[in-house]
This record gives sequence, C-alpha cells and structure tokens, in this order.
Amino acid sequence: MWVFHAGKEPRNNLGDWAAYHIPSPEGAEGYWVHATKDREMARRADFGMMVWDGASPGTAVNVLRLAIANKPCVIYDLARGSMATTYNVGDWCAMLRHAGPDIRRQAEARMMPDERLALPG
Repeated sequence: MWVFHAGKEPRNNLGDWAAYHIPSPEGAEGYWVHATKDREMARRADFGMMVWDGASPGTAVNVLRLAIANKPCVIYDLARGSMATTYNVGDWCAMLRHAGPDIRRQAEARMMPDERLALPG
C-alpha cells in the first residue's frame, strides 16, 4: 500500500504505509493542488479503494482514471450506504447516474482532455 500526498506530509496514513510526495504545479489552487498527485496515483495503482460521499467530483474523476485503464475500483458510497466495483468507463457512468448531472458536470470540469475523450457520446 502507498499513500500519495501533495503537501509536506500525508493528510492520512493510518497504516504507516510508504508515502510518496508528488508536488503540485507552482501556483496551483483548489482541486488542482491534488490533480497531479491523483493522476500519478491512478497510473501506478493496480486497483483502487475509495470512500465516496456521493458528491465529490474529485473522487469521481479518480475512479474514472482507474476505469479508463481497466483497473478495478471498489467504492463505498456513504450517501447510499452501498458498495460497488467499477471495472470500466461504463461502470463509472452507472455510478454517476446516482449522483446526478451536476456532479458529472463538476467532474468533467476537472478532467484532462484525454479523460473527457474516454466518455461515451
């Protein structure tokens, strides 16, 4: 297990796992502080485990990155009290149907162009 972090120290590392610092681009603010770290984390992962509040567009984009690479991701949806596993972009789209169009729009605003291209029409 690894913990990736953009700040000086990980925000959470209860397992005392190996920590990898992925610095943010200079001048990054808001979501973009974590975007580079999140992309690298998905690139290196074999699978994902996410706790999702059913509304976080950042978590939704991270699940999509894994889905694009056909890497499984187990998601515990706090809002619905359920668990699901995504394996591909179709599964990601099904996950987002429960969140509503506003969350999808927010997620798409955080995607890189190649990630948007992976979405169905």
